Amino acid sequence: MNKTIIFDLGGVYFTDGTRVAIDAIAAGYNIAREAVADVLNGHLGKQYRIGALSAEQFWRRAKTHWDIKEAAETLSLLWCSSYRTNDGTVGLVKRLRNAGHELLYLSDNTAERVAYLDQKYNFLPKFDDGIFSHVVKCKKPDPAIYQLLLEKASQPAGACVYIDDKPRYLVPAKKLGMEVIAFKNAGQLETGLKELALPA
Repeated sequence: MNKTIIFDLGGVYFTDGTRVAIDAIAAGYNIAREAVADVLNGHLGKQYRIGALSAEQFWRRAKTHWDIKEAAETLSLLWCSSYRTNDGTVGLVKRLRNAGHELLYLSDNTAERVAYLDQKYNFLPKFDDGIFSHVVKCKKPDPAIYQLLLEKASQPAGACVYIDDKPRYLVPAKKLGMEVIAFKNAGQLETGLKELALPA
């Protein structure tokens, strides 16, 4: 039986670019790593990811927080370019699609990063559809974003599998009746899918 398989992007389809960017900004501008993480992963980062702040507003506030004068474009490129594709996941996605499964994405993301990564990796055509936080104005683990995702799925929750590298983001999906897999690497993911009797 074909199912709807839903992928987180950063940390699953792509590497954890935010972690890489935090390290790079901290080292490159002599800022405490915690201060960088507080912006990218804290309240400001959340507001940016749900579209409540524009890129210009986000980076202006970030630079004030860090007390640096760097161009916003340079910082944005550093963050976006810190992502790479997980080749094992990319190959698995291709095989799952060829096997007839519906593939969706669920991603806390910004418009600028999506545009950059799609231009570089052409990843959007690999999926049938999906949800970005900046479009729907909410992010994981808000149950609303999972409900919006299910509205896009052709299968009911019980026939959906959600994959994320952050276990806390799996909880709302499981409560809605989805199967869930905590991602560690592509090999482990493939094993998990086989345990659910999903051909790839």
